[in-house]
Amino acid sequence: MLSIKNRELGKTKEIERLEDPTIIRLRTKDALTANDAAIRADVPLAADKTTQNVCVMHYLKKHEIPVAYLSRNDATSFIAWDCLMLPIEFVIRRRPYGSYLKRHPAASATFTPPLTELFHKHAVVPPCGVHKNIHAINDVTRQIPEYRARELYMENGHWTHTIYTDPLLVTTSTTAWDLYPAKVPTTGKPLMSILPLIKPHELKYIKEKLMLPTFTILEQAWQQFDVSLIDLKIEIGYNKKTKELLVADVIDNDSWRLWPHGDPKQQLDKQAFRDGAELSEVQRKYKIVTEYIKKF
Repeated sequence: MLSIKNRELGKTKEIERLEDPTIIRLRTKDALTANDAAIRADVPLAADKTTQNVCVMHYLKKHEIPVAYLSRNDATSFIAWDCLMLPIEFVIRRRPYGSYLKRHPAASATFTPPLTELFHKHAVVPPCGVHKNIHAINDVTRQIPEYRARELYMENGHWTHTIYTDPLLVTTSTTAWDLYPAKVPTTGKPLMSILPLIKPHELKYIKEKLMLPTFTILEQAWQQFDVSLIDLKIEIGYNKKTKELLVADVIDNDSWRLWPHGDPKQQLDKQAFRDGAELSEVQRKYKIVTEYIKKF
């Protein structure tokens, strides 16, 4: 029995910190969220999502991808190295879809090689001069964690101020990274600039040794079922014990877009939930994905 020191609660999972400071237990909740967590539903998917992640991580380890995952713990949790997580979502795209099409509405060509993009996990908040919540007022553009942005600026599932969640990171400069809106057509002026979060050689390593290989390995795994992997989101952190960069957190049916026979109308991923499908239909799709992944 692994004793718990404390818990960190998230939207769809919780991190249990254990007596051994080098490892954590990550437990999946029976919950799905969408639209900046404005939409939330309790759906009995924790066991499916855990199985999906366990099988994916085993498959990546088999192909020598450095991952934080260590072992399954029970039906809804697993053990992993404790990592210092980068506040970045690392996205790999084979086809334009989702936020990419909102930035580039005319895009249609397949990306060869796959396109890599980075998105900051903290929201960008423009100046707010008037607001009923005094703590929401500020006179400069700033970044705050998304959960804090929801606390200050979301009411009944709607933003009460312009908020840019998951801003696109443009990393072409070695001295500053620019943040742009992720969900509107790209313009020339960034929302703000920040200091680089990682060194150039680390970014190169992440793209060449973690992002692209992970996508390629999983794309080939899905091809055996005639299912197209359209895009993939992963998270990366430093192993606190070894300082190694690892694919961390989870990769499950919330992490990608899957189109059987390349047909978006047959998608099997979380998009059905975003689009308002019946929860029973969402659950059915997740279970189909679980059965596929067991065969990786």
